[in-house]
Amino acid sequence: MDYSHKLLYGAIVTLSVILIGCGGPPQNNPLLVQAEESYRVAENDSLIVMKAPVALKEAEEALEQSQQIWREKGDAKYVEHYAYIAQQKTKIARETAKLNAAQDEVGRAEAERQRVLIEARRAEAVAAEQRAKEALEEVEKTRSEAEDLANRLSEMEAKQSERGMVLTLRDVLFDFDSANLKPGASNVVQELSNFLNEYPERTIQIEGFTDSVGSEEYNRTLSQRRADALKMAIVRNGISAQRIQTIGYGEQYPVATNMNEAGRQQNRRVEIIISDENGVVTQRNQ
Repeated sequence: MDYSHKLLYGAIVTLSVILIGCGGPPQNNPLLVQAEESYRVAENDSLIVMKAPVALKEAEEALEQSQQIWREKGDAKYVEHYAYIAQQKTKIARETAKLNAAQDEVGRAEAERQRVLIEARRAEAVAAEQRAKEALEEVEKTRSEAEDLANRLSEMEAKQSERGMVLTLRDVLFDFDSANLKPGASNVVQELSNFLNEYPERTIQIEGFTDSVGSEEYNRTLSQRRADALKMAIVRNGISAQRIQTIGYGEQYPVATNMNEAGRQQNRRVEIIISDENGVVTQRNQ
């Protein structure tokens, strides 16, 4: 295999890897900045401009769409979606330019060898395109599942926090100074059980809190008993106990003053932290 064919082979293999890599979803807004920088470098590369104008144009269009959504303060996930596409299209343009340049060099080689090589590369390109299509379909499936999860958590009135999604329940589960679930708590138990059945990769951590009335040790024990009571109710609905952790914090971490009843009522609560997709719950750092 002479140098020109090695160049062609390397360019195509690299392009295949890039195409397969198109499946990874964007993670955050800085992706737009990265996409802009990648595109600026590409548009100043004469080889890319000459050898891959179509792919470069597609990258530009995706980038402009991301920038427009950003300027209009649109949904961040769409900013990231088109920025991600722009970045991948820019990479594809770069590798396409290398491929086309290599093919030009091959074109100067002996005719029969050229025909054989092009046919082999065409088959590889078709296979790579199919793999890229499957990867993109998997990304769309993952994105759809993520949207379903977000809608489900929204229905449960879970809120985003630095620890992930948190569902806060105040005075709906227990009477004052009691760890026995109220009859009305059955709806909450059923909702949590349904959620854990729908998303078997998720776990939860139930955290109990009280106001400052009573001793610190008594309040800690009461909050632990309340968290355990909710856990057992969910377990009785068929959910594995291994997927539910409980902690009683007592009067720690108040969210309001304990100097009046309104504040104490807010502090008497149960928080349910939803794990990430790997079943990991972020713990408190203070």
